[in-house]
Amino acid sequence: MEGKKWFIGFIIELFLLLTGVSLIVIVVDPYFHYHKPVRSMFYSLNNERSQNDGILKHFEYDAVITGTSMAQNFKTSEFNEIFGTDAVKVCFSGGSYKEINENLQRAFDSGHEIKYVLRCLDYGKIIEAKDTMRSDLGEYPEYLYDYNIFNDVKYILNKEIVFKICLPMLIESYVNGKEGGRTSFDEYSFWGSNQTYGGEIVLGDKKEYVKSEEVCTFTEREHAIVQENIEQNVIKLAREHPDTIFYYFFSPYSIAYWAGLYEAGKIDRQIDAEQYAIELILTCPNIKLYSFNNCWDITTDLNNYKDSNHYGDWINTDILRMIYEGTGLLTEDNYQSYIDKEREFYSKYTYRFYDIDEK
Repeated sequence: MEGKKWFIGFIIELFLLLTGVSLIVIVVDPYFHYHKPVRSMFYSLNNERSQNDGILKHFEYDAVITGTSMAQNFKTSEFNEIFGTDAVKVCFSGGSYKEINENLQRAFDSGHEIKYVLRCLDYGKIIEAKDTMRSDLGEYPEYLYDYNIFNDVKYILNKEIVFKICLPMLIESYVNGKEGGRTSFDEYSFWGSNQTYGGEIVLGDKKEYVKSEEVCTFTEREHAIVQENIEQNVIKLAREHPDTIFYYFFSPYSIAYWAGLYEAGKIDRQIDAEQYAIELILTCPNIKLYSFNNCWDITTDLNNYKDSNHYGDWINTDILRMIYEGTGLLTEDNYQSYIDKEREFYSKYTYRFYDIDEK
């Protein structure tokens, strides 16, 4: 009898403990799964895959900036000033076209009236299977994205979230008196000021690239891959929301990236894939597609890059200005000329980098 009472008492105490822990997470809600930020607490934005969905569900905004690390250095304050919006920035470092598209879909599903979407289309991911998802960052937090309340236990009973996030937030706010608020979207995921740029960093010891004797062609199989990827993850959403303007651009990789294609015999393959993607995207009138690959003052100046792909935050600022001014806009009338110039320049470029000007 005593054993039974003890067991019942233990179950009740355990239930109350778990309920209390759950309520702490639900009330604080550092990933905005249930509600927008509590005004009296300070929220650090530092976990894209866990926080972006909640931001799009519960924050107030009328524009979205998204993409991979190529978009992380955008400043929403600059975008808002230029376009007259109240934007949020929700990037996914290394994310696939599918991951970013699905996140945008949830933004529209949340009921927000979205005027503009600014999205970077990573140039190196054009020939990517339509359902590709990055798998090297650990378990994807699906429980934060679906509508299954039962798997929320992975969130509300997560000891890392309880003891390393929620309790310190409560202490900072109600014991130490820290003012409520959040990380600004200018700062969220921003990495531009913490890097070293220049040719020595980008190239290392490799100063010359030799043209490949073999040439890779854009195959019929790859043609189908690009079609599926672009139609599912780029065009479909824009067609479903004709009142939203989608500002999309191909990320301007450096001349070192093109040097790698040159040495691998893949320049024509990549440009053919790009051309086909452009032709597909231009069928959607509310997508404004840009490319800055022919802004050679950007791509050939390795002082703009920390590696072959990633440009500094000043390039993000330039991209906003160019988009607003219409520089680099691709249309039915000019895209073929753009492709021809791009192909000629990068195919005939002399990929030798012995005389590198450093900042």
